[in-house]
Order: sequence, then C-alpha cells, then structure tokens
Amino acid sequence: MLTILFYIFIAVIFIQILHYTILYGNIAFGSSNSQKSSEIIPVSILVYIKDQENNLPAFLPALLNQEHPKFEIILINNASEDNSLEIIESFATGNPKIKIVNVINNEAFWGNKKYALTLGIKVASFNQLLFIEPDALPSSPFWALEMSQKFSSSKGVILGHTQIRKTPKSFISQLLRYQNTFKSTDLFAWSHFGKPIHGNARNQGYKKDLFYKVNGFIREMKIPYGDEYAFIEEIGTKKNTAEAISANSFTVMDIPNTFSTWKEILKTNNLLLKSSKIGHRIKIRFFNFIQLSFFILSAVLLSLIYQWKVVLALFLFRYLIVYFYNNKLFKIFNNKDLIWTLPFLEIIHIFTVSYYSLIHFISRKKI
Repeated sequence: MLTILFYIFIAVIFIQILHYTILYGNIAFGSSNSQKSSEIIPVSILVYIKDQENNLPAFLPALLNQEHPKFEIILINNASEDNSLEIIESFATGNPKIKIVNVINNEAFWGNKKYALTLGIKVASFNQLLFIEPDALPSSPFWALEMSQKFSSSKGVILGHTQIRKTPKSFISQLLRYQNTFKSTDLFAWSHFGKPIHGNARNQGYKKDLFYKVNGFIREMKIPYGDEYAFIEEIGTKKNTAEAISANSFTVMDIPNTFSTWKEILKTNNLLLKSSKIGHRIKIRFFNFIQLSFFILSAVLLSLIYQWKVVLALFLFRYLIVYFYNNKLFKIFNNKDLIWTLPFLEIIHIFTVSYYSLIHFISRKKI
C-alpha cells in the first residue's frame, strides 16, 4: 500500500511541476502578455454604481484624469438608495465626457445589474467598452490607455487584474492577496491556453458589437454575477481574448482586513466556480485536488518514514520549483512580500478551499 502511495506522490509532484512550468510559465515569463496596439483606440468607460457614495469622491477624479486622448465615461446608477446619484450629477455638470444613465427599478428587472449595464452599453458612443466599479481605483493615470491598447481587429475581450491593497504586518492581508493573485493567474493562464474561465467586473473590456452578436445578457439575465462569469465564458475564446498584465493596467481596491472577509470571499469564489461550465470547474478543481494530495501524501509518507530521504528530496525539489515561479508571479502582481510566508499561505488556502468545495457539494448550495 505504501509503495502505491509513494508512486502516486511522485506522479502528483510531476503534475504540479508541469502545471507551473507550462501553464503558469506563460504568465511568469510574460509570454501571454499580448502585444499592444500602436494606434489610439477610443473607449467608452462604463461604471456600475449601486450605493457607492463613500467611494465616488475619490474614484471619479481618478477616472476623469486618465491620460487617454479619446474616451467617455458612462456612469450607470442602478437605483441607489444613498446619495450616489446626487454626487455623480454634480460631478458631471459641465463635463461633456460624462454621460449618466439613471436606472429606475421596475417589476421585471428589479435591481438587476445586467439590465442596468445593458442600458449603459446602449448609450456608449464607441465600440470598445471598458468596465470598472467605484470600489476599485485605477492604479495609474494610464489605466484606460493600457487596457484600450489591447483591443485590435482580432482581440475583442480584454481581461484585467484587480489587486488588493496591502495592509502591513497582517497575515489576513497576505491570505487575501495570495488568493486574489492566483485567481487572476488562473484566469490569465487558462485564457491563454483555451477559453477564459471568468472575467473581472472591476477591470475588463469587450467590444459592443460582440455584446450584440450574442444578444447581450439574454442568457445571463437571471444569473447572479453573470456579467463577469457566464457572459465572459460565452463570448471569450483563445483567439479573441487578450490579457492586460502590466502594472499600469491594474485596478486597486481596499477591502476589510478581517478573517470574516477572507472567509466570505473564499465561499463566494467557490460558489461562482460551481456555477461555471463543467470544463472550467474541472480545470481548477483538478489542480486543487493535486495540491491537496501533495500535502496529505507528504505527511503520510514522512510520518511513516517510508523512503523518507527520497520523499524529502522530492518535497524540497517541488518547493524549489514552486518558489521560483511564485517569486516571479508575486513580482508581476505587486505582492513580493508573500514569498516569505508561501508554505503557510499555500497550506491554509488549499485546505480551506477544499473544505468549502466539499461543504457546497454536499449542501448543493448555489449562489
């Protein structure tokens, strides 16, 4: 029995190394970072707003001050109950770059985000659309330019990264940023190798004609978060999707630095993955299973002192590869400090993700 486990352990390490070198290697070494267009591409920036009065005062100037020669801003207020509408109306006064779409609740589409976005897309002047939300600030004045230059005649879907702002000397902050980094890494990697597995409502783009080609959100209208998951799955392909991985193309968000926040994000991401296409679920779940198997098999074989020198050597070799690639990934996503606590982050993350996957499978819970 131990001999069988030993050979399974070797196979698990081999699969993990292939995963890092082949899949993540494209991100780590920048080979998936598609070329930028040299021409100036006009864009409509769509902002979904729902009770964002606390974020709008800092967000709106950052968006308006983008270094892009030709863009418009479409502010979509989805029946906010706070002062969001008053804030955006005051800000838009006398500014021809800004359009406001004020969505009033109706019985058929009460509070529906996709319905509100559809109304915003209809008034967009340009074919290239960028999407961002007020709780995520552009990381630089060149965000719109960097994202828009990824559009081309063949690229109609643009995927961006939203980083979580670092809280110094906080392990919860490290857990949040570790999980977020690999969510984007998986997104970019699988987009490069096949189809994007989801989008990012706080930093993404697609063409207006591509939206109408599939009749908009008609299939996703009743699905929560369908604008960034089911819809991107529907329109995205390997050939028409580009990834924006430069630091200037990122958006940045502040989130509560608490254990409950981290737990809620893990649960939500797991439920969103559960609602994805089966092929996409298998891609992520399989690697999670392999990663979990590595730690369990390592513990079993080392505790029973079975071929312990070989097991330990393979364990360390695997971590050498993992450290090498993670170091590059953490630098790309501005999380260099995570390398020092990587083993702890990796173990906690994989066991909690596996736990919620099991719980949600047993309960049949849906988002």
